[in-house]
Order: sequence, then structure tokens, then C-alpha cells
Amino acid sequence: MPIVVALLIGCAGPAVRVTGDDKSDPTWHSGQSESVVNFSGSQNIITVSDNDETDTQSTIKYTQTDRRVKVGASLLGWSYSTNGGASWTHGGKLEPTNGWSILWGDPSITNDFADARYVFIANLAVPNSKMPSSGVISGYLNPPDQEAYLGGACIARSEDGGIHFAIAQCVTDNSDFYDGSSIVAAGSSYDRRVFAAFRDVDANKIDVWSAPNDTGTFTLMPNPFPGMTIVSHPRLRFDRDSDSLYVAAINNGDNKVYVSRYVNSWGSPAVASMSMVVNPDIQFANRTLRTGYQFSFDVGTPSQNGNDDVRFAYTMWDNASQRYYIRGSFCSLDLSKCYDAPEWGTTPGNFRLTGDQFNPNVVAFRGFFNIRPVWKLIYMTREDDPTGNTIKYRAGNLFVLADGVREFIPFDLWAPNSPWNPLPAWLVCGDQRGYWGDYNEPQFAGVTQDSAAEFMLAFTDSSEGCDSQWEFTSRDVHVSSIVIQ
Repeated sequence: MPIVVALLIGCAGPAVRVTGDDKSDPTWHSGQSESVVNFSGSQNIITVSDNDETDTQSTIKYTQTDRRVKVGASLLGWSYSTNGGASWTHGGKLEPTNGWSILWGDPSITNDFADARYVFIANLAVPNSKMPSSGVISGYLNPPDQEAYLGGACIARSEDGGIHFAIAQCVTDNSDFYDGSSIVAAGSSYDRRVFAAFRDVDANKIDVWSAPNDTGTFTLMPNPFPGMTIVSHPRLRFDRDSDSLYVAAINNGDNKVYVSRYVNSWGSPAVASMSMVVNPDIQFANRTLRTGYQFSFDVGTPSQNGNDDVRFAYTMWDNASQRYYIRGSFCSLDLSKCYDAPEWGTTPGNFRLTGDQFNPNVVAFRGFFNIRPVWKLIYMTREDDPTGNTIKYRAGNLFVLADGVREFIPFDLWAPNSPWNPLPAWLVCGDQRGYWGDYNEPQFAGVTQDSAAEFMLAFTDSSEGCDSQWEFTSRDVHVSSIVIQ
């Protein structure tokens, strides 16, 4: 199905608070950040998971300079909406299961498209074997120059579309330090596999785990990047049209994104980017923002010219303008060919922007009957306040015209004078380390009455103000959502 060539500008509705709505909300008294979104279409349920400190008063204690995490602490929480994101209900928190002491964030989420009752959340975890005998971890869970307390991950499963969850299985590779998570389901009528991936920091590799179906046991797959030294979180995508699993990550040394495809076995990794910045600290006027790993990709409908089924966005540094910017690239479905696409981004000269653009997210909708396929790019930008302390999101569509010219058509999500959303940019409110939620991943979230695809972004929200910034926490930090067409 060729992508439509009409340059249709998107729009967005008002932002809605997912957590921290008011003092009666159980999430109001603590922080939430780093959010991921799932849409269980046939169940009409949207689920957002985040690093959720709700009800951790007895297991996580903060001072201005320290954090003490006790056995039983959990950041695995979620909220759900049954009305398209118009309102949200806090779903709860999961406690660590047998053999595991702490559930510690870096969430990812997915559902089985063929049976949307099944939704999965992956979270990092601390095994009992790495927990101090005191039952308390002070400061970092991955302290510098010391073995990390994190030693695997746990996968939670819902059987009602994302309203209730229970731990299904925890995975570990010899208690190596796991970082980051990504999870996808094949979700076709004949392929019901579920895949979860993590960076094994101790071994400098990506571990991909596979379950044969929604209730099966996860086992470790072969290394998708043999002989390579991986320095980033993984990103997984599954293409039901070709029954292919894709994993992408950043290689040490050349700082390029590599992508590998699994069809019965892993193929040779392809280079999918130029040398990029990995996870830079962004310097604001009087504070620093720590970022996640600066790339994203998805698999979707190719253009009329073909060979761009797999599209990427990543962050670069431009020395001339002294700013970070977004650059695009793409590969054919079989990864035999990859190309640079500087027009898909905020590359210097495209829009003559000032300030930094970073944290790109690419998300695709393949289209269905009379519903047009869409490629969406969403990113953070400082263009309205390049020397200040505020940030906002922008979004746009990636198009390929019939003559092969690539265009990225951006639009504001939070323009102060917009008639559909008067919410302005707001103050960055990270802790003293710069943490404010390293990433927020959007997702396809349904179709409008006039047959347009919608996407939802859930994001860290400090619009209530930045009352305090301690070493390991800040306030107020909650999560809001916005629906984008």
C-alpha cells in the first residue's frame, strides 16, 4: 500500500493528566516519570506505565543528598483509560515476586494484536542474590565503580486488556546488570510469540528473550549483534506483514545505530545511522537534563519508491550552530539497503531553528482499508527558549512525495497561542543528577470518526511547578498524555 502524498498537517487535543491530578488521586503525593503507552484496540483500553513511586513511603526514603531503597520497593505501576484518554484511573502497583527484592523501572509495554486481552510490561529488577544483607540500598542501584544491584528484569502480564497485571516471569543472564527494556508481541493469527530485550551491561550485548505464546516461558535467544560492543538500550519492533522481528542498538566505537532482523535466525546487522550522540546531558540556563539513548525506529508502509519500510530518527550535534538536532534515515524491509534522510528531521538548513532538538520518537501506522498510513515523528525542542529552562514537544509527519523528495512537516503540540491547546512549554524539573524521565514512548491509539489515525504521547509533566530538586528526586513530577492526529 503506497503512502498517501497529500501533506496533511496533524493536530492534537488538550493535554490530560494521567497521574497527580489532584490531592484525592493516590499518585498525587509521589512522583511518576518515563512513560510508555499501549493501546488494546479490541478492548478499547489505553494503558500507560511509568516509573511510579506511588505508595513507596515505607520502601523508598529521600533526603536532600541520599536515597535509601528497601526490600519490597517497586516502581512497576500503571494507569488506564477506557474513554480514549479523556480520563485516567490508577491501576495499581506490583510487588516483587519470589527470588526478587526490588522492581525498578525502565518500563516497556506491548499487547498481542490478535488477542488484545494480553498486555505485557517489562521492568528492571534486583534479585535477592545481589541485595545487601542490610536489606537497604543507599544511593545508586548501579553505583559507579561497583557491581550493580540490578541483575535482571521481570515481565508482568494482563489478561483483561491492561487493567490488572500480575508478574508472569523474571529473567536474568547470570545476574548480569540489565539496563533498559523493550517488549513486543508478534500478534498475528498464526504467530503468537512475545519478545523482550534488555541491555546486558556486564557483557556489552543485547539479550533478547522469546516466549512461544502469551502464556509461555521466556527463553534467551542468540545474540543479535555477535562480536559487537553495545552501549545503548535496545529497541524492538515486529512487522506482522513479513513476520519479522527487528532490534536496534548503538555500537561502541563508531556510535552508529545498527539494526538486525530475525526470520528463523538473525541476519547480518545493518548500519542505520551516521555517528551520533549517545545519551548527552542537555545544558539549560541553570540546570542539566539527562537524556536517554537518542534514537528511535519503526516498521511501516513504504513510499511509492520503496525501500523505506524501516525508518529511523536519531540525534546529532552540529558544531557550527552549537546545538543538538534530529536526523533521519531509512532501510529496506530486508535491511539490504540503508540511506541517509536529513530531510526527515531538524537538520540545519531545514527549518533554520535555534535551540536543541532531541529525544526523537518514530511511530508508524500501516493503514487499513480507507484509513491512511501515517509516519509520525515526535521530539523535544528548545527552539522557543534556546537559552532558558523550558521545553516543549513538537510532532510532524514523514512524507515521501511521488518524485522521491522527502519532507518532514512539523507542527506544535503545545503552542501557547494554539486554539486547540493553550498549554505553554514548562520548566524542566529534574533532580540534581538531571533525571526527569529519560524517555517517553508514544503509540498508535485508535482511529477517529473521520478515519484518521491517532497517536498518544504520555510525558513527564512538571507544570504544577518545580518546588524542590534534591540529589535523587524532584517535585512536582507527574505524567500527562496528549492525543495527536
